[in-house]
Amino acid sequence: MSATRVSYPSAQPIYTAAASWRDRCLLDDRSLFADRAGSSLADAQVLIRDFVEQPDEGKDDFLTKLHGQIGKSAATAVQLAAELLFVHLLIARADAVSGYRKREIVHRVLGFAADTAPLPRDLASALDAGLVRPGQAFNSRRWRQFGYLIEAVAALKERSDGERRIALTDPERFVAVLDQVDDQGALIQRHALEHLLFPDVFPPVVSRGHRADILDQWPGLAGPADAPEPVRMARLVAGLEPNITWDGAPWVNLYRSPYVWQWSEPTQPWETFRRWATRLRQHVDLEEMERPQKIAAAERTGQAAAALRDASEDWPDLLRTAFSKDSNLVARQAHQAFMQWVTDEPEQAAQALRDLWRDPGPAAIDRFLAHVPDTAAHGTGVRLSVASFLLGSIDPKVFPQWRAATVDTAYRLAGFAKPQPTASEGERYEVFLNFLDQVSDIARRGGLALRDRLDAEGLVWALVNYPPSADWTTSEQEALTAWRSGKGTQPPPESSTIEESGHATDGGSETTAAGQAMAAAEHNPIDLADLAHDLHLDEPFLDEVVQLLRDKGQVIFYGPPGTGKTFVARRLAAWLTGNLARVRLVQFHPSYAYEDFVEGLRPRPDQPGFHLVDGPLVEMARAADRDRTHDYVLIIDELNRGNIARVFGELYFLLEYRDQPARLLYSHDDFRLPANLHIIGTMNSADRSIALLDTALRRRFYFVPFRADQTPVSQVLASYLARNHPHLTWLAAAVDRANKLLNDPTVAIGPSHFIRDDLDETWIRRAWEHSVLPTLEDHFYGQEHRLAEFDLDLLQAEVNAPNEDAPAS
Repeated sequence: MSATRVSYPSAQPIYTAAASWRDRCLLDDRSLFADRAGSSLADAQVLIRDFVEQPDEGKDDFLTKLHGQIGKSAATAVQLAAELLFVHLLIARADAVSGYRKREIVHRVLGFAADTAPLPRDLASALDAGLVRPGQAFNSRRWRQFGYLIEAVAALKERSDGERRIALTDPERFVAVLDQVDDQGALIQRHALEHLLFPDVFPPVVSRGHRADILDQWPGLAGPADAPEPVRMARLVAGLEPNITWDGAPWVNLYRSPYVWQWSEPTQPWETFRRWATRLRQHVDLEEMERPQKIAAAERTGQAAAALRDASEDWPDLLRTAFSKDSNLVARQAHQAFMQWVTDEPEQAAQALRDLWRDPGPAAIDRFLAHVPDTAAHGTGVRLSVASFLLGSIDPKVFPQWRAATVDTAYRLAGFAKPQPTASEGERYEVFLNFLDQVSDIARRGGLALRDRLDAEGLVWALVNYPPSADWTTSEQEALTAWRSGKGTQPPPESSTIEESGHATDGGSETTAAGQAMAAAEHNPIDLADLAHDLHLDEPFLDEVVQLLRDKGQVIFYGPPGTGKTFVARRLAAWLTGNLARVRLVQFHPSYAYEDFVEGLRPRPDQPGFHLVDGPLVEMARAADRDRTHDYVLIIDELNRGNIARVFGELYFLLEYRDQPARLLYSHDDFRLPANLHIIGTMNSADRSIALLDTALRRRFYFVPFRADQTPVSQVLASYLARNHPHLTWLAAAVDRANKLLNDPTVAIGPSHFIRDDLDETWIRRAWEHSVLPTLEDHFYGQEHRLAEFDLDLLQAEVNAPNEDAPAS
């Protein structure tokens, strides 16, 4: 049985695509994307001549330079280039290169020549996931990885059919072929090729440094030192005990416990995670507060399972009790919908539960959820929360509860690789169990003994959710809040006095019992993957925004109108906070002032004179300071329409130095921005005022572009239409065509014009005539003749969409 093939469901389309490439393109001379000839030695030699031997050392990006190098090459060579870039991108996880970006690269290269075959939908979907984080050189030196891949293909094609077949079926002969190709600066691509073509032999490890460290750790398993390095790696992994099993298929993951910290040292995020775990564990009694509740809930669920096995009619009532009695493990809105389905469809529900409990494990979650309709459990977060609760009846010490917001935050704090966007719910739970094993591993390294996964899950829950102890100093409380917000803050030295205790909050520091925090905890059952799905955006894009927001505390979304900046800001804020009561939106305009935003004097409503009134910034900051266990978000819409320097006042200082106070203008109070208050600004780039922002403001915010002509925003309309109005998918192609004609990102047509439930041909034309065209008329003032290019009927005819499938997205 293979010890190297990743057995997760998200990996299987990758291996299928790689096998198809091997059979169609390497063993045969066929195109990967179409049923026609391709992948010939002659085309590979053209790419060597025009790309490898004609390097472009200019400052343009990879695709711009590639267009200059092969833009005039034969269409068959361009087709081969696009297909090889597809293969090149297969290995990369979505958090290294998103699926949208991968497809964009392939599509752009296909556009270098006419009569190229488009990327098929099944292959396009394979790009949504990946196997490894290939490192910075994968993106920064793509030209070298791509050049190596071309030369490796040519080296195979130069051999006779018989020799090529032997090389592609014998791993050691394949290594011998690759040894004849210069791999300097391209080892990432070489090792990716080894694994993709021989996934049951060579491990998915592409970093030269990692491979060297792994071989140094287990030299005895690797065999003779003079053997080829890939062969030694294969022998080494074959000698290790598998540490991951999916649905009966075991494999060795060298980046998970117990192996990862045998050949490497824990990263800084993991070390900080351990230090905070050690500090908090001194104040949280998992035995008293968490463990009994979860075991009792599992026992009640077990009673329902036993009743189902015995064909007792009481099992639905017992299951309802298990969900609701003294338990906040599953959000109320989640289990109520599920139990309503159980009541309405008891036979179907019974079969689902039998499939879950028959052969329990993460893969059983997928079998179970295959029976559960979306109306009974909507979204990954809710479905997995319900499924893991039910699976816990087998043994909560082995299968503890999964909760979306807590797990997502914990992954982020530890720097742990999240599941791929295409991961099934069962795969996501399996990765969660891997994470808990790693938490136990890092805890042991710090002298903190955890008995099982239930202890690890309780510790994770405490790290993310429990308030600081009442006897902690102000600096300790603030450090914990900052760490939870993503600052990477280390625990300060423990104080021997409590002089600083009693930090000026109305909530967090006064809560002394962890059990009270548990009882009052709110569950956000929405996973980030659910949010990305609802917004038609790439999950890695949203994950990157969250990382930026947690690092600096403030980001700005900028782009032309209609790109969804405010909508995404509001939905993301709701997800981050878990409660709209902790979100506030203000909109700047030319007359908006410091007195409106921070604090100012206002007429008394009931008597002559004035009184001091807090603005939304101060109100949100004080609310966040009183409640340090939750995130708060202030959204500033149309930020660049106000006089920012005048409105912000002391905020310029506070945005950069959140741990230090500034004296307010009117009240003269010392005021600071708590780490759990985040700010999302939006800016309209169409009026060009974003270019006038001063350097001080730019330095204090991260800026996130929302460009209608670039991913991920450019994919939103196509995704929305395919899911909700499939008969109107021509519209996405027409908008893309219009944006290419505009060739100006500041006025590109965004998807928001057309996102509506009742969209039809009539509403499309209304939006085009009364929303899109007026903007273009202003843009083309003095060039009115250009407007004829944007006639909707003409664009629709050009894309010829009504009679064709929409392009893969």
